[in-house]
Amino acid sequence: MNQPDPSPGPAETRSPLERRYRRLLRAYPRRYQVERGEEIVGTYLDLVGPGPRWPSPHDALDLLCAGLRERLRGYGALGLADAFPLAATAALNTLIAFAVFLLLQVELDDPRITGLDPVGPFQTLGAVAWLAWLLVGLTATTLPGPWARYAAAAGLLLTIALPPVAALIGQPRPPLFVLIPTIALGLATLALPTHPSRVGRSLPPLAVGFGTAVSVPFSAAANGGDPFTSYRSTPEILAMVGGLMFALVLIVGLGRALRADDSGLWAALLLATPAGLFGANQLTQAVWGSRGGAPTPMAFIAATAAVLLTGAALLAAAVAGQAARHRAVRQRALPSTCPTCGHRPDTTART
Repeated sequence: MNQPDPSPGPAETRSPLERRYRRLLRAYPRRYQVERGEEIVGTYLDLVGPGPRWPSPHDALDLLCAGLRERLRGYGALGLADAFPLAATAALNTLIAFAVFLLLQVELDDPRITGLDPVGPFQTLGAVAWLAWLLVGLTATTLPGPWARYAAAAGLLLTIALPPVAALIGQPRPPLFVLIPTIALGLATLALPTHPSRVGRSLPPLAVGFGTAVSVPFSAAANGGDPFTSYRSTPEILAMVGGLMFALVLIVGLGRALRADDSGLWAALLLATPAGLFGANQLTQAVWGSRGGAPTPMAFIAATAAVLLTGAALLAAAVAGQAARHRAVRQRALPSTCPTCGHRPDTTART
């Protein structure tokens, strides 16, 4: 049995699958939908064949990503589309180094010092999330592409589930000022590249080594009488992690910009929000002060919301600015070039 003809017609004559593919087409600009929509839907229907009533998750994600890329092309901001894999790579390796550090300095420390009931050999359930992100790094090195993204999605879901699960079973967990930036970076890892370079695949083991090396001086300080034993000791470290991550990505972005590649600068802009969330606790205490050595929950929520809104506004402003610049360039070019082929007309020709 053949699929219905994807040509335009009454919506009631279309199959449920075709109607759902057409809804996904809304991710594309309107003009692109009119010009190419029938071809795209027909191709997907031919590839799927009869039977299914819903697009596969792969097809849905493929259409949404392609639509977003086409919209960014219209804004002259294709560098932003190319920045997602770069930002994902930086986010994952930051999480790996961060996870190793917290495992060694907090989770494996003596829980009697902090008065917590241990969770097996660890202080809190947070160890499960940190081990999960180390597993994501291993997957990104050995099985890059779809499997790495599946592992990143699993690590993200596990991190999100920590607060409700900890409350349900009555076990300690890391505080929200640790989990929220972790979740933000986890969201970024969902865009891990399909075909990473050899350098990209070698970064997770290097991140493990970096996190281990950084923990050494803290262990020495603990032995010297300055214990670093709980998550409440980590706000300054979190702010340093966010700042270091942003600085490194910005340096890479500036280097790429010298080669006329703005994807690195877009990646730095994408990671500005997670970097800010790493310092949300410090920001809260600087603006609203603290009570009992920690900021009040409402003050922390306000600071987190401010960071999220600021990051979104900066990204929107950058895209809008790039779109305005792109329109201006096209308007200057249109009178002197053919809009179809891009060639300059012969101004010496006479009618």
